[in-house]
Amino acid sequence: MDQDLPRGRTRLVLAFLARESVFITAHDLHQRITRLEHPIGISTVYRALRNLRNRDLVDVMVDEHGQRWYRHCSSRPHHHLVCSACHSTVEVPAHSSPLPAWTPEKALGFTDVLVRVTITGTCAECAQPRSRCG
Repeated sequence: MDQDLPRGRTRLVLAFLARESVFITAHDLHQRITRLEHPIGISTVYRALRNLRNRDLVDVMVDEHGQRWYRHCSSRPHHHLVCSACHSTVEVPAHSSPLPAWTPEKALGFTDVLVRVTITGTCAECAQPRSRCG
């Protein structure tokens, strides 16, 4: 078995995240997993998410209230366009981002710089009058 693949509970958390098309909180993820009769503690979910984040398998978004939201991510460089009502998410390839090129490592002497951008707005479905979105 490949040493880089998650095992046990971490693999279970990743499998549930991969089913989601939106960012989800650790608490909501824990509820969905236990609802399907997979016994797992909330602290185990947090440890698994940290492990997956360290392996670059999960993106983390912090909202304006400080709440962390998690999502399985692709391996290519990208940013996120997130609906502020329903949290539906679209990955925007980093090379097509409307943001100007920014190289802080050259300007400030940093190395191993990672730039992650989350752009929020309202998706087309939530923008519709009488929408039950969000």
